[in-house]
Amino acid sequence: MIEKLREKSQTVLLKPSIRVLYLRKLRDSVKNHREEIISALNEDIGKSDYEGFMTEYATVMQELNFFINNTLKLARTKNASFDLLTFPNKTEIRNRAFGVCLIISPWNYPFNLSMIPVIDAIAAGNSVYLMMSRKNPRIRELMKEVLKPVEDIVHLENDRSYKEVLEEKFDFYFFTGSKNRGQAVYKKAAENLKPCVLELGGKSPCIVDKDVDLKDVAKKICWAKFTNSGQTCVAVDYLVVEESIKDRLLHYILKEIDENYSDISEMSRIKTKEKYDEFKKIMSDRTDRIGGKYHDDEMIIEPCVFTDATFNDEIMKDEIFGPLLPVISYTDIDAMLMHIRRMDNPLAFYVFTKDKKLCDYITNSVGFGGGCINDCMMHISNNKAPFGGFGNSGLGHYHGKWGFDTFSHKQSVYVSRKIDNPFRFKPFTSKKLDLMKKFLG
Repeated sequence: MIEKLREKSQTVLLKPSIRVLYLRKLRDSVKNHREEIISALNEDIGKSDYEGFMTEYATVMQELNFFINNTLKLARTKNASFDLLTFPNKTEIRNRAFGVCLIISPWNYPFNLSMIPVIDAIAAGNSVYLMMSRKNPRIRELMKEVLKPVEDIVHLENDRSYKEVLEEKFDFYFFTGSKNRGQAVYKKAAENLKPCVLELGGKSPCIVDKDVDLKDVAKKICWAKFTNSGQTCVAVDYLVVEESIKDRLLHYILKEIDENYSDISEMSRIKTKEKYDEFKKIMSDRTDRIGGKYHDDEMIIEPCVFTDATFNDEIMKDEIFGPLLPVISYTDIDAMLMHIRRMDNPLAFYVFTKDKKLCDYITNSVGFGGGCINDCMMHISNNKAPFGGFGNSGLGHYHGKWGFDTFSHKQSVYVSRKIDNPFRFKPFTSKKLDLMKKFLG
């Protein structure tokens, strides 16, 4: 199977116009299966129709439309600018596909996080070997139908185990998921001397300064924390609030939860029993808990806020990945930033403030994948900008043009013309040396 896919990348997919035809077929298939996709997301994860459409279907359609309209332009050979050493000849920059890309996607956004890297890889001329999470049987089964028009260039693995597949030799590795599994993929890519992108996670903080519209902040934080029941890699993991406004912000957060996040029919399930029980244990051990009512039959936990959390709490050791929101207060900005820097680099970073100097100081003090100022999670919605991690939260990036570049090897090809630069050939005279020193320093 892998050799057949590799052959497709080396023959049929060499033509960008053919890639666009495949992407058009894929877009038609996605459109034709829209309601089934949304229904499958509800069945597997408990996502509401609105959330399934907004966070999974719409983002995939946006990526497909971008590449259908831009692949031919992105794939063109470009000329590097001249310099004194290569003048008057030219150097071309060509885009070459890697070959067969292994794409491993997670369970929390199974359609979005499978399809977008697949689209980026195809646009760059690669074929794809896709592995989806077994935790989502309905969407996984449906994907066979969705991918049918492109099944000769995209193979969806249904039988082999994760470990078995990693024993194969791929030309590119793309992984979204946990740090531990990501390290295993990275190790395998290194053994084969192949490029690798890792989209991991981490504890993404949200810092709130005192001079802000608290009602607006509460609305945006709740959306970014409780969408998909907090099971989002760029969700707000914890809140760090200037002490003087903490109680007022909590008032607005709890009000927003009561008004817009109390209908369990719109809440995603906690995906595993192990994680569900872990959250129940965390809540039972705390005296500062507000909310967090749980429903054992559905494995749903309502939004929960811990009002007096500290950086030393047990819940601050690892990414939460659920609807539990610790709220930490601060008075000293530098002491607070020191605590954040002691943790692994977050995938996302959010700051609410009207003070530009303070904002620049905060965002320049911490390494992170991407983020927002006076908002949350919206940075991943613009596919004209890269999305990716930093340090322990990931390697590499994708989305739009950035995805095309990630899945393309940039070849430099020097094209010699009739006139050569005489300075590179013998005899090496003192006159030539003096001229080079004059112009090149």
